[in-house]
Amino acid sequence: MMEHIDPEADAYEPGFEMKPKASLNAEQETTRTFKRALYSMLFGMFILALFHSTSLVSYVRGLPIGPVEDTVIAVSEAWHEQMEKNGMTELFTLMDDSVTALHDATWEDFDAFVAGLKQGDAPDDLRGGVAE
Repeated sequence: MMEHIDPEADAYEPGFEMKPKASLNAEQETTRTFKRALYSMLFGMFILALFHSTSLVSYVRGLPIGPVEDTVIAVSEAWHEQMEKNGMTELFTLMDDSVTALHDATWEDFDAFVAGLKQGDAPDDLRGGVAE
């Protein structure tokens, strides 16, 4: 039900401002949207740091010069060295090569892959379920 506002009633208090209902939730929605974007960026940075520390180092080297940024650069370089020592950068290289091969595959490659699947033997644990 719509509220009726008497246009002749000038009994509003000083400083009273009328706002449309649509704008009442705008500040809360903006805050929620900002938090979602921040969490997405932090999650992306975590995944980047974990699997592709080379790009993380390249990204942070582009930050402006300052004491905080210098610390971030030093920490990311140390992280990258540790990832290389533990062999985690090889995991990203393997995943990247697989995605690149899938991206570069043609329909003929896909048909050959499917034909290879059809010619293979059925797994042993599935045999015996159907009378031959």
